[in-house]
Amino acid sequence: MAALQTNEIYARAVALSKDVDDNFLELAKTLRQLQERDADMFHKVLTKAKIGSRKAYYLINISKWFDGLPVSKARLRKIGWTKLQVIGPHVTAQNLDGLLELAESKSTAALKTHVKGDDPRANSHCVLMYFSPEQYTVFEGALVKAGAQKNGRGMVDKEAALIKLLAKADG
Repeated sequence: MAALQTNEIYARAVALSKDVDDNFLELAKTLRQLQERDADMFHKVLTKAKIGSRKAYYLINISKWFDGLPVSKARLRKIGWTKLQVIGPHVTAQNLDGLLELAESKSTAALKTHVKGDDPRANSHCVLMYFSPEQYTVFEGALVKAGAQKNGRGMVDKEAALIKLLAKADG
């Protein structure tokens, strides 16, 4: 089979991006090929396909981590790209099956906790809050003062900091 031209890879990436969840393995490989061949075309396809750069790099990493490993595409598809990007940095030929089994049996949040080496807490609760930019600045500042640490766009130890603030407010 002849090697695809860059414009053919671009067209394939755009077509695959119409259903990322079903096509993520093929899209990952295609984005990786395009990134390696032509960085400008790679960035153009992200714009055209409306794929964020963070998601694109997650997909490319999945291609790097899992291409060539003895695991079926069907199994990887069933696990999904979100969980694969969590376990991918930790995968070796020796622990592949164990990590795949964990990904199949745990939620994404529990999987993240497990690969960090933390103890997953049973009966934990998730709280989702929406803030204006101004409110978030206040929220983030208070949590940092109470012991949370900024980490990229998120924070580490935010739960303990929030409980510390709430206990102080409760008197």
